[in-house]
Amino acid sequence: MLAEPQHFSVAEKIIFAAMVVASGYGFWRRFGVVLNKILKSKKDANFKLFPLGKRVWDFSWEVLCQAKVIRERPLPGLAHAAVFWAFLAFALVTLNHCATGLGLGFLSTDGAISRLYFYFAAAFAFFCAVGIAGLFIRRFLVRPKWLGAKLSWESGFIAFLILALMATYLASFFVADADPAARVLWWLHTLALLTFLPLIPHTKHLHLVLSPDSAAGRR
Repeated sequence: MLAEPQHFSVAEKIIFAAMVVASGYGFWRRFGVVLNKILKSKKDANFKLFPLGKRVWDFSWEVLCQAKVIRERPLPGLAHAAVFWAFLAFALVTLNHCATGLGLGFLSTDGAISRLYFYFAAAFAFFCAVGIAGLFIRRFLVRPKWLGAKLSWESGFIAFLILALMATYLASFFVADADPAARVLWWLHTLALLTFLPLIPHTKHLHLVLSPDSAAGRR
């Protein structure tokens, strides 16, 4: 069963809160500049909201289902989709994880629905770990010629952080709440998460935030 330490000292809560603020500031310091440029950019004179159904379909099919990515490059596309779907599945897990650090966790392993959701997220975590490992091997070990000779160590570090997030989450299923290992895993997961967040606006992974909006807004 998923181990999620529920009791943190005041010092731990203060340290965690400071880490969240620092990570959030690091994210916004860059993303705020990007967002400001987008908001000040010239409006598209040909923009039309309707047909709304077409926009909803494009968003659902191309973004949520990752259909275009999978169609163009099936195996890498599936690996990429597995990572993307895991991020969606982890939305409540991450919110609960952060809330737990402040003593406000809202998902309990005692509840049947919460346990089902934790296992649901674990399935996506497993496939995400497989997918990110596959993408790492493809980019760094069996690199296609069309990707060029230059290696992106930035991508390698991001892959490591994502793998760490998935691995620490999955590992927590095998320790008890009272086990000191549960707290170690919690902090390792936290460190990976809060390191990853401010890196997003500085890397190509900014599309995690912007691509849904652009897909929904495309004619």
